[in-house]
Amino acid sequence: MFKLLISTIIIAFISFISTNIDDIFILMLFYSQTNNVMKKRHIVIGQYLGIGVLITISIIGSLGVSVIPHEYVGLLGLVPIYLGIKTYIDHRKESKNNVNTGQKELQNAHDVEPQGETDGKRNRILSFSKNFINPSIIKVFCVTLANGGDNIGIYIPLFTSMSLMGIWVTVIIFILLTAIWCYIGLKLSEYPFIRRNIEKYKHISVPIIFIWLGIFILIENETISFVYNKLFLKIME
Repeated sequence: MFKLLISTIIIAFISFISTNIDDIFILMLFYSQTNNVMKKRHIVIGQYLGIGVLITISIIGSLGVSVIPHEYVGLLGLVPIYLGIKTYIDHRKESKNNVNTGQKELQNAHDVEPQGETDGKRNRILSFSKNFINPSIIKVFCVTLANGGDNIGIYIPLFTSMSLMGIWVTVIIFILLTAIWCYIGLKLSEYPFIRRNIEKYKHISVPIIFIWLGIFILIENETISFVYNKLFLKIME
């Protein structure tokens, strides 16, 4: 029993590390973009949600139920492509409007009217809601999920070969390793040499990496050929 437990823990470690080694670099990119909108906790929550969904899909798949065909999972590759393009466009806009932004913020500060009690409550409710339904959380979640094709491919046969106890142990290990992954990504992003270069070139590197990641996901899941066969060939018939 003890040997089986140790074996399960080792397999869980190897499986998680081999399928999520690239996530550390993606987490570094996200941490480099932290600001008033995207906070560190949003990245952690988004990462946990993404890994949680991947684990859930894999466990269901190990029971013989095909939840999402991998071709459709590949469509999520459009998310990092969109984020890469948006990051580049936002940077260009920020560069052009950098001076005007300070002036607008100063003007808005003078134009702010005192909030009534009802408005204050409404803003507190909206602020509370945004902590859970935050665009930054959704962004990290979607990229993690889109990048999880190899996770599902490995986790399904892994869970299929395990007992219920083995699955529980593996899931606990995955949860702990996700926290460690987030911590490693954060610390690497704070390393002076890495942080300096990411800050200097992120307006170029982030769009390129996200777009490349999206294209890779589309190709890896055979989504491009799937869409071509489903749409274009049917139109031509």
